[in-house]
This record gives sequence, C-alpha cells and structure tokens, in this order.
Amino acid sequence: MPIKPLRLTFLLLTALLWAAAGVRAAGTSSGAFLRVGWGARPAAMGDAFTAAADDVDALYWNPAGLNYIKRLQETFGHNSWIDGINAEHAAFALRKNPSYVIGAGIGALSVGDIERSNNYGYTEGYYSANDLALIFSYARRLKPRLAAGANFKIIRERIESDSAQAFAIDAGGIYEMSENLKLGLTLKNLGTGLTLSKTPGPLPMALRGGAALQFSKNLLLTSDISMPFDDSLSLHFGGEYLYPKTVKGARLALRAGLKTAAMSYLGATSAITLGFGVEAGAVGVDYALSPYGDLGMSHRLGLKIKFDSLSAKSDEITVNKGGVKVQRKAADVYKETMRWFSDKAASEKLSRGEQDLILRRIMDKFAPLGVDVTEARQKLGGGTGAPK
Repeated sequence: MPIKPLRLTFLLLTALLWAAAGVRAAGTSSGAFLRVGWGARPAAMGDAFTAAADDVDALYWNPAGLNYIKRLQETFGHNSWIDGINAEHAAFALRKNPSYVIGAGIGALSVGDIERSNNYGYTEGYYSANDLALIFSYARRLKPRLAAGANFKIIRERIESDSAQAFAIDAGGIYEMSENLKLGLTLKNLGTGLTLSKTPGPLPMALRGGAALQFSKNLLLTSDISMPFDDSLSLHFGGEYLYPKTVKGARLALRAGLKTAAMSYLGATSAITLGFGVEAGAVGVDYALSPYGDLGMSHRLGLKIKFDSLSAKSDEITVNKGGVKVQRKAADVYKETMRWFSDKAASEKLSRGEQDLILRRIMDKFAPLGVDVTEARQKLGGGTGAPK
C-alpha cells in the first residue's frame, strides 16, 4: 500500500530526529536564544502553540499557521526575561493573494554589563553580549485541509568583540482533522552552526508536534511535545478562554498553561504560565507571566494589530441588482454564493472536477477581500457537497 505524503514526511522527520539525537550531547548547541519563544499569547499557554498557531505569532512557532491570516497582521513584543536579560521582537504577515502568505520578523536578545574578572578574582571591566535573528516566511495551502509553511533565518551572535553568523530554515505543517481539531508539526533551526572564540557549535534544532482542540466556541485547548536534539523531551499544555461578552467594546481572553521543560532544575513552579489578552477592534494587547524558580519571573507584553478585522472599502463588493449597481458586504455575498453553489451542485449533479472549478473561482474572488472562505476550502477536493 503506498505511503501518503503526510505520513511519509512524518516518518522522515522522525528518522532525522533520532539520527541527530544520537550524535549530540545535551547542552552542546549554540544560538540558545533561538529557544526563547516570541509572543505573550503562546507563552501564557505554556508554549503549546504548534497546532494552535493562527495569527502572526505563527511566524516563530509554526509558519504553516500564517495561512489563517486574511489580510495583514503586525506584532511588537517585549520580554523582560531572567537575570536582566531582555528580548524584543517585531513581525508582520501579509496575504498577497488567495494562494499564499508572506511574512518577516526580527528578534533581538541583549544582556547588560557582564563583569570580566582576572585569574585572581579582580574585576577588569565589563563587556556585553547580544543576539539577532531575521526571519522571512512563506506559507500556502497544499490541500484543503493541509497547510504548510517555511522560514529562512539569518542569525547573528556577538560576545564582546567576537561575533558569528549562521543560516537556518524552519518547516511546518498543520492538518485539520475536523472542524474543531488540528494537528501541527514543526522542524526548527535546521542549518549551519555558529563559531565563537574558535569553538563551533550546532544550532538548537528540534522537532515539535502538537494538537489544538476547539472544545467549545469560547474554549481552546492545546498540547505540544518538544523533542530537542540536544536536550530532554518536554511536554506543554495550554488553554485559552474567551469571555463571551464584550466589556465596553473589548474582548477579554484568559490563558494558562503547564510546561515541563525546566522543572527538573528550576522546580515545579516553573511549569506554570498565566496571562490574558484584551482586543478592541483591530488592536490587541497580550500579557504573560512565567516563573523561573530562584531566577525570578519573566514578564512578556505584546501588541498586535490585525487589519483582518478592519471595516474597509475593500470588504465591499459591487453587485448588479435589477439593473442597478449596489455596494454590499463581501461576506454576505459570499454566503449567498455558497448557497447557490450547493443548490446548483445538487440539481445539476455536477462532477467533482466541475465543483472544484467553481469553488476555486469563489475562493479567488472572496479571499482577497478578507472573507473567511473556510466553507469553500473544506468542500474543495471532495469534503462535502453534491454527489460526484
């Protein structure tokens, strides 16, 4: 029996994981800052975001999630991490047409003054260190229920006067098992190593898999398993609850999570993550709190601007009604078009190929206007509809 492409990809990635794991020892990777995740929303959900990725934060966690962006999203984040370390990031994702989404982001981590001591323990001044990553993303749907994406990274590390540069790629996929359940898989940081002070080190490559269940309209449950090539396996669980009512026009989201990554050396409290989000119109603010045992607390703050939800002229469409041209909301016209399609497919017994042709034209027409074309995408390729 032939192996399906999705299953073959999973087997190849798994084989690659165990092959690499056999030749690396724990803690031998360079570019450790690449492990520090972007975004307050994923952090509050225990870093369980591989399958749940559905906004601009997907650029870091799983580029396949960028396929859920309708028009344009931007994000800016600050992470007051441990021991005086700060991390910042900014990113955007843009749907160029119904077929694909592009994105780019920049992340920087900086360490304050580090004391330099001689062999006798006396201070001989201070030095600094900083890291930088540039990410360029591309995402598209391969099948109605299968989304894919990839990142190209330019990585730079500097410690005092010594610096190094590397290149890497990420690859990810999301498969929609049903309307409420998604599975995700990501291979991260496959690339060249960094050499600092004449000491080479590979990047922190990892394979990550996850699931996201829309348990109810307002409750999202997520889970991840992280398998780094140079460290032990870790489990991640998260949840997001959307308060059903708006408060002065704003939506409130409450989030919490658990992660086992640092429990063995930072204690049980390091597994807990908490946070919330407030969204009004196109603008949202997210906050996450993560304890790190004796090292203190990590505070993350993020700002998101989602032009997907803005009411713009491009969200309207001109239709001919009784010989008169009128402006109507594109989403309303789309719903009527899908009802027309279902009636036509059933009454005329359209073939599968004829149905798919019409559905693709519908998606090409309405997706650029910011309309959610999930129904058409699910019917495409034999999801539901009239007999073949």
